[in-house]
Amino acid sequence: MDKPAIASVTLADIYLEQGHIDKSIEVYTELVRREPRNTAYKKRLTALKKERKNWHKGTPGPVRKILKKKLW
Repeated sequence: MDKPAIASVTLADIYLEQGHIDKSIEVYTELVRREPRNTAYKKRLTALKKERKNWHKGTPGPVRKILKKKLW
């Protein structure tokens, strides 16, 4: 996996809004790597990974709910 050149919450949310959940997960993975004590990043990453399971089945879950919880 290539790490994103610019990893930010904003970039991850843009990817998610555009339907690129895997890219969003990559960005959050990088953010957690950079800030391992940031529980907000860890929670968002966990939620996105759960969401991805449904996303790939063709039945997206509560992405809007995830996006409403802005981290900044």
